[in-house]
Amino acid sequence: MAASLGQPQWGKRFSWLVLAAATVVVGIQAVRSGGDEQLPLPAVSPQEPISQVDARLIEAGWVVRADRAPLPFERRLAHNNLASLSACSGTGMGFCRYDYQRGGQRFAVVTVPGPDGSGIVHNTFEPE
Repeated sequence: MAASLGQPQWGKRFSWLVLAAATVVVGIQAVRSGGDEQLPLPAVSPQEPISQVDARLIEAGWVVRADRAPLPFERRLAHNNLASLSACSGTGMGFCRYDYQRGGQRFAVVTVPGPDGSGIVHNTFEPE
């Protein structure tokens, strides 16, 4: 009889343990994914100077997300020292890519050389 009285308590303890473990797993996943909902991507206009776009993105809470340091020739092609520069193509067209992240969202800006050689926006996209 005493053994049957102890089982419901273990069942309740086990239920609480499972609930606590599930809460921890959900919390860890929220942190990994940035913990926030998807916000609208920033409005960036073609031919806008990358220096202005970069400053506006940083001010809006986006952080630099360059996966690698640019090579010296890429830095020369970009005509700037922005930390968000990820790469430039060596094709002669002067395409350069700048990467940002906010929470779980990523945002990339592709530039081409403007009239003075500094980067102006060509297009934007959301990397996978």
